Amino acid sequence: MFEILKDKDLEPLSEGVFRVLEKLGMICENKEMLKAVENIGAEVDYEKQIAKFPKRIVENFISTVKKEDKAKWEEEIKEENKKTVLSGWTPYVECPATFKAPYVPSLFHQLGTFYYDDEKKERRKGCKDDFIKLIKFGDVLHPEDGVGHCLNLSDVSSAIEPLEAAGLLIEYAHKPMGVYVQDMRQLDYLKEIEQIAALKDPYWHWLANISFATPLKLGKEISDRFVYLSKSCNYPAKVYTMAVSGVNMPVTTAGCIVVTTAEFIALWMCARALNPKIPLTGFILTGSMDMRSGEVNYWGYDMLIRRLSTCEFIRKLTGVAVSPGIGEFCQAKYPGLYATLEKAYLAMTVAAFTGFHPEVGIGHIEQGLTISLAQLLLDREINMGLRFLESPVIDEENIALETILDVGYGISRNYLDTEHTLRNFRSALWKPEFFDLSGRGIESEEKLMKKINEKINQLISEYKKPEVDPDKISKIRQVIEKARRNLI
Repeated sequence: MFEILKDKDLEPLSEGVFRVLEKLGMICENKEMLKAVENIGAEVDYEKQIAKFPKRIVENFISTVKKEDKAKWEEEIKEENKKTVLSGWTPYVECPATFKAPYVPSLFHQLGTFYYDDEKKERRKGCKDDFIKLIKFGDVLHPEDGVGHCLNLSDVSSAIEPLEAAGLLIEYAHKPMGVYVQDMRQLDYLKEIEQIAALKDPYWHWLANISFATPLKLGKEISDRFVYLSKSCNYPAKVYTMAVSGVNMPVTTAGCIVVTTAEFIALWMCARALNPKIPLTGFILTGSMDMRSGEVNYWGYDMLIRRLSTCEFIRKLTGVAVSPGIGEFCQAKYPGLYATLEKAYLAMTVAAFTGFHPEVGIGHIEQGLTISLAQLLLDREINMGLRFLESPVIDEENIALETILDVGYGISRNYLDTEHTLRNFRSALWKPEFFDLSGRGIESEEKLMKKINEKINQLISEYKKPEVDPDKISKIRQVIEKARRNLI
């Protein structure tokens, strides 16, 4: 894989990280977390809610983590947290590694803010009706994967939004896969709903990666969630950043490396202070500011160098592999081949610099803001196509030696009329449903979207609502109403 940093770069970057953690530290609005880091040697000002980390404390932490066998972490990281997009997990394998295609995306926890109506070609804030349509679609498209909390509901108060989403999933999905927890006050109500629905999955109330409000500020709601995440023993210490270079992070690549690394180490130290055995993961989704338009870009080369070099530096400093993201956060405003190939380009660039191919996409456009069913179908098709890059089967049937000798020089026949081709062409050749392998023409995009919309309508028409005990739905509604009275 490609490398970016030179050996001489490591010392000044490391010193920058040590200085930031020692002089600035972090703001944290959670007394339990402040107490935990104080116990490992941090200097804590409880009145200002600031923890500073002396250099020796940081060096000891880095030294300890670097010696750990990271391969054993994989045994401790469970379920969906092994998907890069959901935790930043990157397998600890030596390059050159055998290529492994990423998983095929499903409607799990994309949590888009907007819903793109592919037929009307318009974007709108997500609502309950749109979420129900997503549930029906996913229920038919990938029944084995189930459906999770993949859309924000703008017509519901944020205080109870995960509870409303939980009720809809249990009512409409044959395999409901859980919801995002935004506020820890929602947790007891969610657990009550899970008990009513007889759900045993500890990840049904899902906790996403944690991030500072860059630079180095951790608000109460986020820090409360991180404390629970770290102590639960269900999750790795999964962190992330979506800071924007030139806005809430230095405009230079080197400055970004220092601030991001300081943030990751500070959060990991907090997690280890609360749970000494917790594995460490994370992903970096740094953006950059277009100073001419004011637009934030999560796709360009200037953004990529920040992500990739920070991941490389963190790995060399601590031994921890974090992900520079997946192909998902593209600039495209509309679903289609352009958006899909934009994502694929980003994912392949990440693979070239990390040795690990991340997911191409999970159905978003507009830098992760908007979920599109058409885009999900295209992203799934590309991810499935990547399986053809995995190691081929080498055996007697696939070598086809007798057929090779029989065809000979191809004077009287070719491989098209052989029994071997007839037996194997379905498994040996990529046959995409939507990508036109004959080449892209001027009108091909319009034809493609028409075909995809027909497929979406066909799948939704095949949906059949699960038979759920009405008494369960009634009890769940009562829990939601109780939460509405108490939380709003």
